Amino acid sequence: MLERYIEKNIFRQVYLCQQLYQKKEIELQTMAERLNVCTVTITNDLEVLRESFTQEITTFEKNRNTCSVSFDPAYSLLELTQRIYRRSDFLRVLNDYLIGNTHWSEIAEREFLSTSKIYQIRADIFAFAEELGCLQQDRQIKPREKDLRYLFLGIARYTGDRSAIPFNKVVAAAAEKLIDYVEDHFFARDYPTSEREIIVLGIQLGTQRARHSTLQFSEEEKASARQTPLFRLLQEGIKTLDSTICANEEELFYVYSLFNARNYICNNLELLQKDFEVVYQNHIQRYPEIEKLLQELRSSLNISPENELLLKKAFLPFIRSTWADMQLFQPDLIYLLDKDQQELYQTIETILDKWSAVGQTTIHWNANLIRKMTLILDLLHRTTFDENIELYIVAPSDFNFLYYRKQLETLLDDHFVISNMIYNTLDEVVDDVFFCSRRVIVCDTALYQADLGSENTLIFPVSLKTIDETCIAINQILRPSEKSLKG
Repeated sequence: MLERYIEKNIFRQVYLCQQLYQKKEIELQTMAERLNVCTVTITNDLEVLRESFTQEITTFEKNRNTCSVSFDPAYSLLELTQRIYRRSDFLRVLNDYLIGNTHWSEIAEREFLSTSKIYQIRADIFAFAEELGCLQQDRQIKPREKDLRYLFLGIARYTGDRSAIPFNKVVAAAAEKLIDYVEDHFFARDYPTSEREIIVLGIQLGTQRARHSTLQFSEEEKASARQTPLFRLLQEGIKTLDSTICANEEELFYVYSLFNARNYICNNLELLQKDFEVVYQNHIQRYPEIEKLLQELRSSLNISPENELLLKKAFLPFIRSTWADMQLFQPDLIYLLDKDQQELYQTIETILDKWSAVGQTTIHWNANLIRKMTLILDLLHRTTFDENIELYIVAPSDFNFLYYRKQLETLLDDHFVISNMIYNTLDEVVDDVFFCSRRVIVCDTALYQADLGSENTLIFPVSLKTIDETCIAINQILRPSEKSLKG
């Protein structure tokens, strides 16, 4: 919802930056189609990025059809996109207004905006509030406390502006300890730095707002949360750590929502599977209506039974984030679709809307997260797997790991063995895997670093779309070595 009000050029440049950072190379026509503009506009946006990141971009090559960019790895993708988002007048003014600075002339003066510009932004903010259902007759904007917190959290995440979330050293330290407690007691979960930051910011925001604002959760929402091991673990952790980050029980449910919606990793496949089984049982199997939704997606999209686990892995984080209707403003990367995927998106959206109507739920769906799930289901919709096999995989998420693993098992020659360990950085597998004289590493392009391979360590960059080509390349390159070893 929020993305439709952000300036189009800002939105495009963030998406292009994300694509270039993760994939290193993009096709101009593909980007133009996904962003619904011409290639000239894409070219202009790329020039803006090059001028904005003169120090951060190490190589920039553009021809008629493609653009290749290398970023200095010292700069994270989040740092770069926050700098772009900070140029959004809409996000800055919305943040000011929600904080309580409601005098438009003062905002215009502080942000160096013309009168016409500030009134256009005001109209957009009122339209946004009306769509959200929080614009009152006197033109006052009164969002639900849950929505307001996640709006502040989203803006802080996108732009890096934390003016709505005053830093509290004690609360931040307590939040970090609580995350550590969950990681230590829940199947060796590991919340990446970017996910930890959202939880810590959210807890600081909640602690600050709890002094004068009241959260409300329904009895049904509370009952469903209390049944989960995560909620009980958080309750136990706050008590064990003698933490003061929750002023009351309602705030504990809010903290639960922060953990519940975030992604995590685990480098042990057995523990990851146990984690998945527990979470799946508590968020899907326990609720027949949600299982019915999953079955509808499976049948309508013709997902193969062999892809059942991957389907569940894609669906679980999406449905987790709907608890207490808190999905709408969850921050994430931008996900866009090609024409075929857009048709699939429409099918999925129709299924979700029909399910909501039948169950009379009030969930506000996040279109970006639906697109994210669409991209995954599109892969499963088109892909079938046949047999098992084994090597080292470096992937940013457990879904990517499982998807690469399935394809590798199917397409590689039978002398490969795929390691059950999930590596999240290339340095980790290069440094730690010292027990094998020759090895192959398949590394997601988002984590790939050049020049880390050696004569005995071949590293192949791969993406969800290029895994098939990578398997062919691995087979072709390694066959001569295999023959020479046999000889």
